[in-house]
Amino acid sequence: MACTSRETERLASSRGLPMLLGMHVDDEEKAAAVERYGVPGVPHISTHLAQVADSRDEAVDTLLERMPPWLGPGLDGYVPVDDRPRPSRDPVGYTRRMCDLHPVGSPDDCASALAATAERTGIEHFILLVEAAGSRRATLDNIARLGAEVLPRLR
Repeated sequence: MACTSRETERLASSRGLPMLLGMHVDDEEKAAAVERYGVPGVPHISTHLAQVADSRDEAVDTLLERMPPWLGPGLDGYVPVDDRPRPSRDPVGYTRRMCDLHPVGSPDDCASALAATAERTGIEHFILLVEAAGSRRATLDNIARLGAEVLPRLR
């Protein structure tokens, strides 16, 4: 169950459903949600932006150039379904935050970030947003590099 508040965390826990924790929160917040859930061994899922390049700077530069044009309209259109006010987010600033929170960089950077999240949170299941560079070719290249250069380092 997608959990973005303590209320949805309680609902997931009361029904025995694993939590899907979003890209907008860091490892500390995800670990706290797992702790509040209160039942060990549940296969929660952590959502991440993942971008592999030869260096961290190259991956960040790619995302800072290509994400804001498509991310901006999505952020502008976000409407919470509860009474929370809609957050106002700058697409460039939000892209930078995503780069800081997630496996973005060299294969070593990406593998280290995913391993650190698993260690800090106890979550071992991940969903990766791999198409952030905005083209079919870039997406396929990113998937290939994740499969060949990142995931083997985590086994």
